[in-house]
Amino acid sequence: MQAHAPASDSRLAHFNASLLGKAYRGMIHLCDYIAAIVLSIFAIFVTANVIGRFVFNKTYGATEELCTMLLLWLVTMGTVGLMDRYGLFYAEVLLMFLKSEKVHKAIFVFNSLVLIGTFGIMAYTGSMWVYTTRGFELDYAYMHAYWFYAALPIWGVIMMIVVIKKLIFMQNPDVTEIEAEIGSED
Repeated sequence: MQAHAPASDSRLAHFNASLLGKAYRGMIHLCDYIAAIVLSIFAIFVTANVIGRFVFNKTYGATEELCTMLLLWLVTMGTVGLMDRYGLFYAEVLLMFLKSEKVHKAIFVFNSLVLIGTFGIMAYTGSMWVYTTRGFELDYAYMHAYWFYAALPIWGVIMMIVVIKKLIFMQNPDVTEIEAEIGSED
């Protein structure tokens, strides 16, 4: 893996310095900010509901519905940052004992293509549902479904962008760093 690292690192450094790289980092930061804001609102609603239930003996039903909708956006936007930082990590951990660089790259490419296909299906399904239901009258009882399907195309496209970037620059995590971190904590 490290024989190709300098060429890949220089291409990645060039990408990061370009306008496209800045836009990519902006997209990742925007997703991180959205996840942080949603988590904060989620924590406030849950805390208010718990205090209301046990201190004032009164619950707020709307907060539970809002928390359900917010949890979806927390998961979708939060996983974008995780995929960018630690994506495809599981494959590296499972293949840690294999020494063949070709096998590692083949598994990495296969996993990336499967993820691109999966997120592409999610984006297509969500956009078709949003397109189909655009003329329907909104019913509050199905609001969680509307939020879910509205999140799918956004999440699918963003995750496809993250995986394609990892595939182009062959950015699979280096598991040797894990052993160094574990060894330094002892």
